[in-house]
Amino acid sequence: MHAERILIGQNDKQKKKSFRTRTNRHCHSRRWTCRFTSYTSSFSYKKKIIVFDDPESPRNAASHGIHNFLGLDGLLPIKIREIAWEQIDKYDSVEFRNRNIVDVNKEEEYEDGIFVITDDNETSIKAKKVVLAVGCRDVYPDIPGFTECWADTIISCPFCDGYENRDHVWGIVANSKKELSWFPKMAQNWTSKIKVFIPPNIDIEPSYQKELSKLDIPVYKGIPAKVNLTNTKVGSISLESGETIQIDTLWWIPPVRPSKLIQRLVENLNLELDEQGNIKTDERQETNVKGLFAAGDIQGWGSIGALTAAYQGGMAAVSMVHEWYDYLK
Repeated sequence: MHAERILIGQNDKQKKKSFRTRTNRHCHSRRWTCRFTSYTSSFSYKKKIIVFDDPESPRNAASHGIHNFLGLDGLLPIKIREIAWEQIDKYDSVEFRNRNIVDVNKEEEYEDGIFVITDDNETSIKAKKVVLAVGCRDVYPDIPGFTECWADTIISCPFCDGYENRDHVWGIVANSKKELSWFPKMAQNWTSKIKVFIPPNIDIEPSYQKELSKLDIPVYKGIPAKVNLTNTKVGSISLESGETIQIDTLWWIPPVRPSKLIQRLVENLNLELDEQGNIKTDERQETNVKGLFAAGDIQGWGSIGALTAAYQGGMAAVSMVHEWYDYLK
């Protein structure tokens, strides 16, 4: 089977309407805002598309609603997906497959190469263009109480969940000097009651600690070893030293784990990554592999989250349309 475009995405457990099988499709595989913007930006063109969506539970499954996206504020991710697919249904150009993609390669005998996409059922299709929107996975710290409070009173993004936790006593885990420099000041947009926790290997400049002290922001050496719950919410945290500190909200950004598919692309197609392991693209969202586009969390966390993802997904779709027009000249 041959597609114009493939979108490879992860994490949508909702079964969608079955679409008629077509030939000459295009394939997609980041977070939902990127994927659906890319979908709708391309479905309205006369190109055939296959969307692969990993059936694994989505990264944003614990979210209590999106924020900072006008028109969608407060909606659950699963509801937004339902609305998006209802709107996409009217376009007779897409087939949805609830499968995990395990390999993407190229047939070098063709000019510029044709992509061969293989799913976990060992079914392969061919496509001229591919959009990667596979996002990444949070790696939660293995401490008691963390997962119970995740995305509620343990947050990774104050722009997403800060309002719901406003005026609480915030604990901030600063895992780097950059976070230590930025986060205590940024958090003052939501609360004036802040406590900072830093790993033993991070040193704080005396002048900066004095500055924080003037703001009544104490700094503790050591990161949480246990989250103590009060009615399913953060009540306090315990450090490895045994000291217990009362807080209501914990701002902690866990490390992320990239999709296994990314490593396959590095091996197969020499896909270029940046120093943080994120996919590098140009301003058109195209990678160093011609015809392979990427958008969303797979490129690192955007400064305005879902809006960044939506923009990148739309840009990838528009960029491919420009290539099709140029090809016909």
